[in-house]
Amino acid sequence: MAASSLVQARVPSEIRDAAIAVIQASGLTVSDVVRVLMTRIARDKTIPPALFQPNAETLAAFAEIERGETETVTLDELRAILNAED
Repeated sequence: MAASSLVQARVPSEIRDAAIAVIQASGLTVSDVVRVLMTRIARDKTIPPALFQPNAETLAAFAEIERGETETVTLDELRAILNAED
C-alpha cells in the first residue's frame, strides 16, 4: 500500500459528535469513512450523487414546477428583477 497522508477538516462540534456516534455504532472509525469516501471519489472521478440530497426548499420548488406554478420571464425581465434588488 502507498504511503498515507493526513487529511484534516473543520466541522462544527455538534455535527462531528453526531456523526462519530453513527460511525462508531456501525463499527467503523472516522478514518475508515473518510478513506472509503475518498477512494470512491478517486475511482469514480465524481462525488457520489447521493451526498447531494435536496433540502425542503428545493423539494418545494420542484413541486411547484410539477404543478405548473412557475412564471416565465424573458432574459431582460430577469435582469430587471435582479437589478431591482440592488
